[in-house]
Amino acid sequence: MVAGMEDDDINGLIGDLIRFGTVRSVDLAAGEAVVEVGEVVSPPLPWRECAVGDFRTWFPPSENEQIILLCPEGDIEGGVILRGLFSNAFPAPANGEDPEIHGPEGLIIKFLPDGLHIIAPGDIAIEGNVTITGDLDVTGTATASEDVVGGGISLKNHKHGNVQAGSAKTGGPE
Repeated sequence: MVAGMEDDDINGLIGDLIRFGTVRSVDLAAGEAVVEVGEVVSPPLPWRECAVGDFRTWFPPSENEQIILLCPEGDIEGGVILRGLFSNAFPAPANGEDPEIHGPEGLIIKFLPDGLHIIAPGDIAIEGNVTITGDLDVTGTATASEDVVGGGISLKNHKHGNVQAGSAKTGGPE
């Protein structure tokens, strides 16, 4: 027993430190969410991210997502939202041993022991130079706004030698 406190007071204080709740609203601009814990509604509170240093993540919570609320000294005003509890509203998206990220509209990123598998129902945009070591297979149309160079030969600017009139074939590209 703590001096001056009854057992019920101590248990209540301990119970107020860690609470389970549900996200009710999210303010993306502020990086805060309002949580409902039983009948209590929190003020806007920050949520924990995976990283916030040189590398930072941004995975905002979803409304109705189940969370754990850490309340230092039992004070909900200073609480921090911990996420990652599956629920009926948001069940586990997979049950294999390899990590996966699932997003809305069918987006899936699978981290495999020997590679990465991305399923994107929409477009994938990469800004910056890309180097590929290995074969590239394309099903569909490959489009280039400038030029395509293969084996040092420009598709756009190459010339053909041995050009003859009629049905003769040209020489290879130069």
